[in-house]
Amino acid sequence: MNKKIDYGFTLVELLVVISIIAVLLGVLMPVLSKARAGGQTTICLANVRRLAIAGAMYVQDYKEFPPFRMTNDGSPNGSKFVNKYGREMPRWQWFFDQGIGPVITPSKYLTDTKKTFGDKDSLIMTNQYFFCPSFKFMDYNANDIRNGSYGYNYQYLGNSNVADGKYVNYPVPLSRIIRPSETVIIADGRGAGIPHGVHSYTLDPPKIARSTGFQTFAFYKSGAAIQQSPADPRHSNRANASFVDGHAKSMSLTSLGYVLDDNKQILPDDPRGSNCLWSGTGKDE
Repeated sequence: MNKKIDYGFTLVELLVVISIIAVLLGVLMPVLSKARAGGQTTICLANVRRLAIAGAMYVQDYKEFPPFRMTNDGSPNGSKFVNKYGREMPRWQWFFDQGIGPVITPSKYLTDTKKTFGDKDSLIMTNQYFFCPSFKFMDYNANDIRNGSYGYNYQYLGNSNVADGKYVNYPVPLSRIIRPSETVIIADGRGAGIPHGVHSYTLDPPKIARSTGFQTFAFYKSGAAIQQSPADPRHSNRANASFVDGHAKSMSLTSLGYVLDDNKQILPDDPRGSNCLWSGTGKDE
């Protein structure tokens, strides 16, 4: 009589297999996570490069840089500015539509008379070029036009705030930017908070650009601490930045001119910082 052969695993063998799988997962997961992060960095880098090209196309057409937000119709005391899509007081993203389309699909606002750009949907970006895939903050939406992924170097390229009856630093002609390959235009924006905060559509340099007539960072309240909206190193401690000439690269905060404390946090308006890559002249001014 043939003896029945049992081909099943013993408990010890099963535990060995599980242990091997656990070890393999422990080895593979960091590799896969790193590969995923690398892919997100590549997509983001392509985004900021494409936005810089759209900005360059705008400048070629109008011979000046767009404002970070256009509140008036061409004069400091004028009425509200309305762009070709019907958006009042548009932020910089609306001016970067050359070759990529508008930041928010405007069709429903142009065809539906009951909808206006004052509703909550008018702040939700629909154009993927304006989304960083690595942007993940529970309190902020990556598609929020005010507090989303990317910021604009407004202090040097188009500060349309009004002070003493005139624009602070607008318009900025192309001729003023004598080193376009060394002038940041767009970068990952952090906003006025840690790890992320409001108004990240503005991008503050390491120091306040007093040479352009500005005395504060964008998000500032009298009597409050300085609230800077700097570049955000969300890609393995590096930020993606694009330049006026259209190229883009991944950079550390210190290479962008920021000064960090012992905890690797940015020190706003620190005199040791440098605005050389922001000013348009290559000078720290």
